[in-house]
Amino acid sequence: VNPGASKSVYAPEPFDVGRILQVEIIYDGQLIVLTTAGAIDPAAGLGNYVEALVRKHDVEFNVVVSQMNGADHPSESIHILHVGKMRMKLCKGKKTIVKEYYSSSMQLCGVRGGGNAAAQALFWQAKKGFSVVLAFESERERNAAIMLARRFAFDCNV
Repeated sequence: VNPGASKSVYAPEPFDVGRILQVEIIYDGQLIVLTTAGAIDPAAGLGNYVEALVRKHDVEFNVVVSQMNGADHPSESIHILHVGKMRMKLCKGKKTIVKEYYSSSMQLCGVRGGGNAAAQALFWQAKKGFSVVLAFESERERNAAIMLARRFAFDCNV
């Protein structure tokens, strides 16, 4: 359930696996309800890939920042998202843009919109007042980053 979702595109993310998705659309005064034909299947091999990554202290993902604090980010330069056992960090070259320890105020999820790129995009609110939308090289990398960060946050009792 994602009340308030208002985008025309939704890309399933790891939390959706095993669930049936339903959307309610109000159009021209009528309620239209659409449901997936079955539960969302897990991506083949993703679980094993994440288990291999968990053994590392810090995993790097190549990303492009598409939005920062809700505003479009015009640069298409490559940034590095570090997903570590204790914190996440976004860098451009040697410069750290943001680093934050896992906490209950941190938000991390797939993007609910953005057309065909939604399946490769991630929303990260590192802390109050700072958020980014990151585009990954693939849907698999995006989902692995989400699962890995959630696993490490859980290990930190968050």
